[in-house]
Amino acid sequence: MHVVRAKTAGESAAETTRIARRLFISPPPQRIVLPIVAFSLMEAYLLVYPSLDWSRVLLGGVAIALPAYLSAFGTVPLANRLGGRMYFRRSFLLSFVGLILLGAFQLVAVVVLTINAIAFNSSFLGRIDRVTILGYGAVLWVREVILSATSNSKHLRSLPAASLHPVLGLAGLALFVSLRPDEVVLALAVYALFFLSAIAYAEIAKRPLLRSFGVDGLKLLRSTLDHYTEPEASGIAELEAFFDSISVAARVRVGGLAFRVGARLKALFVAPTVHPGPMGYVSGSDLPSKIARDLTDLTPNVLVAHGPTTHDENPATTSEVHKVGETIRKALGALAYTRPVGRACRAMFKRATALAQAFGDVVLIVASFAPQPTDDIDSATGHAAVQEARLLGAREAIFVDAHNCLEPGVGLTLFGTQRSHEIIEASKAATKEALQAPKDPVRVGYGTRRGFCNPDQGIGARGIEALVVEAGGQRTAYVLFDGNNMVPGVRDAVRARVASLVQESEAMTTDNHSVNLTMDGFNAVGAVLDMETILAHAEAAVREAIESLEPAEAGAFAADIPDFRIFGPQSASRLTTTINSTLAVLRPALFITLSGAVALGALVMVLF
Repeated sequence: MHVVRAKTAGESAAETTRIARRLFISPPPQRIVLPIVAFSLMEAYLLVYPSLDWSRVLLGGVAIALPAYLSAFGTVPLANRLGGRMYFRRSFLLSFVGLILLGAFQLVAVVVLTINAIAFNSSFLGRIDRVTILGYGAVLWVREVILSATSNSKHLRSLPAASLHPVLGLAGLALFVSLRPDEVVLALAVYALFFLSAIAYAEIAKRPLLRSFGVDGLKLLRSTLDHYTEPEASGIAELEAFFDSISVAARVRVGGLAFRVGARLKALFVAPTVHPGPMGYVSGSDLPSKIARDLTDLTPNVLVAHGPTTHDENPATTSEVHKVGETIRKALGALAYTRPVGRACRAMFKRATALAQAFGDVVLIVASFAPQPTDDIDSATGHAAVQEARLLGAREAIFVDAHNCLEPGVGLTLFGTQRSHEIIEASKAATKEALQAPKDPVRVGYGTRRGFCNPDQGIGARGIEALVVEAGGQRTAYVLFDGNNMVPGVRDAVRARVASLVQESEAMTTDNHSVNLTMDGFNAVGAVLDMETILAHAEAAVREAIESLEPAEAGAFAADIPDFRIFGPQSASRLTTTINSTLAVLRPALFITLSGAVALGALVMVLF
C-alpha cells in the first residue's frame, strides 16, 4: 500500500517561497505592439472565414487592434484614477493576453464548424461574431480577476478598467459585422455573467486569508506585487499594517560586543533575537542596514549577526526595529570594557559545531550545522545554550546562529529536537574550553567589501564584513555576509580561503531578506554569484581587517527589549499554510467559475 508522506514544515515553507517563480517581469510595451497587430489580423481572418476577402480582413484587424491599443493606453490612468495601481507594462501585456484568449475561442469554433462541414458534406454554418462576443466575455473575466488582484481589490472600482477592452472590442465588432441593438444588449448580458463569475473566483481566492487573519487576500497580494515591482513607502506601509494587525507583544533580547580604541568606538558586533524578515524591505527585512543606520553616529562599523530567532520573531513594523538601536545605544552608555580576551575554541557534538571566545567573563558563541543544511535556530535553543554558559561560570553569553548552510525545504532547529540538543551540547563544550583558555590583551581590526554586486545576486547593502580578533597569538576572523544563508560548500570554501591569514574563522550570514525580491525566492549566497567572486571579496575583507588591527578594549552587553511587537508564535507557519491552501483551491475554482461562465454565456446566446 502506497502511503503519501505529509510535507514537513520546512518543505511547506519552501513551497510557499517557490511561488515567486511564478512571477515574471512584463515585457516593455514596445515589444507588444507588433504581436497585437498580428493577432488582430489573424482574428479578423477567422471572423470572415472561409472568405478570403483581404480588404475585410484588414478592416477587421483595425476593428480588433484599435480597442486593444486604446485599452492598453487607457487602463493605466483609469485604474489609477479609481484608487488602483497599474503600469503600462502590465496594461499592454493584459491587452495582448486578451487577444490570445479571444483568438482561442474563435479558433476552436472555426475548427469545430469546419470539421462539421466536412463530416456532413455541408456548407460552413455558424456565427463567429457570437463566439467573439463570448471570447470578449472571457477577456472581461481575466481582466477583472487580474486587476482586482494587482490593482484594486474593490470590484466596482476595478470594473471600469477591466471592462475597457471588451466594451471597446464590442463596439468595434458591432461596426464590423453590423450587430443589431438587441444583440448588443445580449452581449452586455453575457458580459455581466462573466463579471459575476470573476467576482465569485476572487471571493474564493481571498477566503482562506480572510478566515485565518481577517484580511483581504487580494489586497495583500496587490501590496506584495507592488513591493516586488517598486518598493515604495506606500506599499511597505500597507504590508506593515497587515503584519501589525496580527502581531503580539513580546520581550526580545539583544546582545553584542563593542570594541573601543581610546575614546573611539571601532566596531560593534550585535546579535538580536529579532528575525530579519519577512521579505524585501518590509518590517524587519534589511535589518542590518536599518540597525547600522540608527548607530552610524557611534561607528560606521556595525556587524549585525543572526541571533537565535525564526520568522515568528519578525518585527511587525519598521518602527519596531528602531527599538533595537535605542536599546543598544542605552547599553553602550553603561558599558564596562576589558582588555583580557581568550583564544577562540571550537567544539563539535555529532552534527553541530560551535566556536566560542571569552571576552572577560562574557562568552561569544557562534553555532552551525555546516556542512549539514539547516535553517533558523529558534530562540529557545539559543536561550538554553546561554543558560548552559552561565552554569559553567560565564556572567553572560551572546549566541549567534551562523546561518551558513541551506537547501530549499530544510526545516528549522526547534527546541527539544535532536538537532537542538546537538547545538546546545556543542555550545556547552566550546564555552567550557573558552572560559578555561588564558586571556591576553586584544587587538581588533575591521574590514568590509561592498558594492560589488546587487541584492539580486544574493548579498545586500552591507556587503561582506570581517571582524578580526587577535588574542594570545591567535587571530580569529568573523566573516559576515549580508545575505540569506549560503548554499552548501560556500562556508567551508571561505574558511579554507582565509586559513593562511588567521588561525580560526567562521563565515556567517545576516539572513537579510532584502535579497529575496527575486523571481526565484531562493537566493542564498552562492546561488547566483560565482564562487571566485565571493572568495576574493571575503579574503579582501579579512586582509583589510588584519591591516587595521590595533590594541583595543572589549565590552559585552545583553539587554531585553520589552513590549516589542513581533509576528507571534506560529504566525509564520499559519501564514504559510493559508497561502498554500489558497493555491490549492485556485485551480479547481478557476475551472468551475470560468467554464461555468462560458457555458451560461453560450446558453444565453443560443436561447436568445
